[in-house]
Amino acid sequence: MKIGILTYYGVHNHGAVLQANALKTVLEQKGHECGFLEFERSYSNISQQQANKYKIGLGSIGFYAKYMMEKGIGNILYNVSKKRTLGKFRNANIPMMGKYEEFTGDLAVIGSDEVFSLEIGVNPFLYGNELKTKHIISYAGCFGPTTYEEVVKQGQQKMISDGLHRMDAVSVRDQNSMDTVKKTAGIDATLVCDPVILYGYEKEMRSFTPPMKDYILIYSYDKNLNDEAEYNHIKKYAEKHNLKIVSVGYYHKWCKSIDASPFELLGWIKNANLVVTDTFHGSVMSIICNTPAVVKLRGNQNKLRFLLSEYGLLDRTILDFSEMESVADKSVDFANVNAAIQERRAASMKFLDDALAGCR
Repeated sequence: MKIGILTYYGVHNHGAVLQANALKTVLEQKGHECGFLEFERSYSNISQQQANKYKIGLGSIGFYAKYMMEKGIGNILYNVSKKRTLGKFRNANIPMMGKYEEFTGDLAVIGSDEVFSLEIGVNPFLYGNELKTKHIISYAGCFGPTTYEEVVKQGQQKMISDGLHRMDAVSVRDQNSMDTVKKTAGIDATLVCDPVILYGYEKEMRSFTPPMKDYILIYSYDKNLNDEAEYNHIKKYAEKHNLKIVSVGYYHKWCKSIDASPFELLGWIKNANLVVTDTFHGSVMSIICNTPAVVKLRGNQNKLRFLLSEYGLLDRTILDFSEMESVADKSVDFANVNAAIQERRAASMKFLDDALAGCR
């Protein structure tokens, strides 16, 4: 079949492009022709300040001037390099298949990532509306911080319900999203794993060996982990255990920041002594790489706590970095983690195979 994927393929982070590439790769391995559908995202639910970050033009000058003052030239230069790195990866691995409103292929697959979230914009086509293709499914769609109550508050219940009812099969990657689909549309969505776990990246994580050993890897958005009260606990732990600290994928001026391709990032995580993260995909990558992690819970608990609970890793979470050492020193039973991966992967692959068969 000719399959168009609708997801946030242009986001400036490694997790987003890895999940997109993983889903495309799995579908290609099943013999399908795959590409990504272009769209202009809505900024209706985003503040003007945030929108200026994404909409390059006169309105963004002030944003980036303020950004440079706050973040410093080091952060700017790092992100220019990172943009080139991710652009090169997309050119090689994220093929485009035209605009979503013009796509007339066999199937549109919506997901993964926060395609259902209202907080990052109201985009009806990401729920299955406005598409010309005969068949539509979602794979591991996520509402992120959006709950059913927020759907009702914003008056989007009918729009979302209408779109979901157009789908041949609906799957999500967390409990909140499953509950929100049920309450909004009366549909029993299937719970599946993120595409990064589905594909696994076994070969890619071993294709790159970092030029150093004995290090803690930081994977955290550059807006976070800048408070001395947080990172001093990491530095103290590293010094105690004679470990270096590197941030890969994001710039943090308090440690060595490394620009790496998405596949190289997997190698960095695979060979790390410890991962410190506060992100969903940082946790996902540590899981598939079997690297112990300390996970700081912030405003993304809807999806992050559920992810860790699926793989028996809730004891790796912290609410405050003063707890870091007690969590970092615990061992991880990766035999149990890998058994959970295999179970979730098999169930998710069955959903995908059944959904694809129903669209032929």
